[in-house]
Amino acid sequence: MVEDSKMSERTLALVVEYDGTGYHGFARQNGVPSIAERLETALAAVFGHPVDIAVAGRTDAGVHATGQVVSCMTTCTLPERRMAVALSAILRPHRIAVLRVVERAKGFSARFDAKARTYRYRILNRVAPSPLHEHRAFHVSAHLNSEAMRIAAQALVGDHDFAAFCASASREKNTRRHLRRVGFERNGDFLDLVVSADSFVHNMVRIITGTLVEVGRGHRSPALLGDLLASGDRTKAGFTAPAHGLYLEQVEYVPPI
Repeated sequence: MVEDSKMSERTLALVVEYDGTGYHGFARQNGVPSIAERLETALAAVFGHPVDIAVAGRTDAGVHATGQVVSCMTTCTLPERRMAVALSAILRPHRIAVLRVVERAKGFSARFDAKARTYRYRILNRVAPSPLHEHRAFHVSAHLNSEAMRIAAQALVGDHDFAAFCASASREKNTRRHLRRVGFERNGDFLDLVVSADSFVHNMVRIITGTLVEVGRGHRSPALLGDLLASGDRTKAGFTAPAHGLYLEQVEYVPPI
């Protein structure tokens, strides 16, 4: 699987899908499984040399991805498609797949060159839970008023300080972000929240989701979300929705990957 290579160094971007169940997040951590560790081990096996990766979004424990992007350097001469096939074969037992590999200009960074990130939060909104989606959707048995949630969410769109929607234990000094879109999609019993921004503060999508679920259940007024945002007070926002309903769906670049 390893190919001898003496050509100049290449910069690659990889689009990655994974099931975050059982992982302690994307980033490497001592003594516990991580997505980064699995990816770097597989890349080293295919490329024949150690590999360090940069990532567009450092997802937390239990969070999934359908469009995560990582970048790395290699001197391997394998064609991009063969790389994706070989990597996915190694990673299949670990619930990780490399959907495609694209060569980019020297200096490209999956993290710093990202223009926007889109997350999807999946809610199963029915009385009965689902054995099939236990680790892939947040079950809410009470009926949710999606129209009230949609109205409330519009107060979040734009350039704001999202301190009220940032984990209280976060060390982030700058909590200002530009939220480009907040939308809802109904598909049978599933209600999906789709959020796009330049970047996100820690737990931002999960706290937004928890707050909007409280709106949907009639426990909060949609009209008051703007005041909550302006307060900058995490204690005034809703609960942090569980990690297993969250997916990093897409990362935008110019040109696209």
